[in-house]
Amino acid sequence: MFRFLNAGEATLTIDKDLHLVNNLPTYKVNVYGRSVGIFDFFFTVRDNWGVYLDTSNLKPLKFYKYLLEGKYQKNEILNFNKSDSVEIIRLDKNLKKSIESYNLHFEDDIQKIIRSYFMNYWIASLVYLRSLDYKNISSNIRISIPYFEDNEKFDYKMKFLRREVIKTKIGEINSLLFVPEIPKNKLFKEKDAVKFWLSDDKNKVPLKLSAKMNFGTFEIEILDYSNIN
Repeated sequence: MFRFLNAGEATLTIDKDLHLVNNLPTYKVNVYGRSVGIFDFFFTVRDNWGVYLDTSNLKPLKFYKYLLEGKYQKNEILNFNKSDSVEIIRLDKNLKKSIESYNLHFEDDIQKIIRSYFMNYWIASLVYLRSLDYKNISSNIRISIPYFEDNEKFDYKMKFLRREVIKTKIGEINSLLFVPEIPKNKLFKEKDAVKFWLSDDKNKVPLKLSAKMNFGTFEIEILDYSNIN
């Protein structure tokens, strides 16, 4: 469970059972977020994102999002195909039944796809990072993660900075600190503005995410975890 400025909380779970997508076994990763406290009274948020990852290479095969943010609602499913195209299925806001579907090739409108599904790519990247072995990793090593942008496939880079001990709600924990390489832009305040910590053990529990933006600092921090072997 994570908390954002005491305004909301979220849970991230990985289903113990495998799920078939396109006849391929996949891991299902689900994130549920909601507003809490006084913030919930003024602006209710009930968001649910998820991704199905191919067990053989951890590539995302299917995304979904069910959003309720105040009066705004949106439900969609994405099915990624081998031919570099994506089927987008729009669902009824209440019944979640299909009301429209269409296909986009990545070269047609990839920016729209990426911006709309940033959370899903973050989830997929998190699972990918947790699958790696960091026993012999050195500072400033760059980890390549498959991505799509500007009409092309490429690997975006996640830089490993160092090992360090951080204080969390569940105690002081040895951690691995990562920084995504983000092109210079007006949103983020400085170089290495976004930082991400995993626990430095076999579980690689996501501990914290911090982003320094021009309008303030955004932080997500772990509150609790369970069912990790």
